[in-house]
Amino acid sequence: MTDYSPEKQAAKRWQFWIDRGGTFTDIVAKNPAGQLQTHKLLSDNPEQYNDAALAGIRLCMGLSPQAPIPRQAIAAVRMGTTVATNALLEHRGSRYYC
Repeated sequence: MTDYSPEKQAAKRWQFWIDRGGTFTDIVAKNPAGQLQTHKLLSDNPEQYNDAALAGIRLCMGLSPQAPIPRQAIAAVRMGTTVATNALLEHRGSRYYC
């Protein structure tokens, strides 16, 4: 009997957890074999890539920098950011008055 549960199906595909910060973007990936990978990329590096999260996903999957990302190979992408929180805590960013 084949188990088609979402958990079993997700285990056969990539999973990504990404934290986009002001300076660095951290990526943790679980490949279909269950192995974890980690990468740290500069959040802003226009000479190398347009988007650090997408560049990190491609890097983990062994894709070339411009290759399309195969959606069917990915079970989940979870992303968080500290950019706005840090700007608030450090009193940076534009001021505006209502």
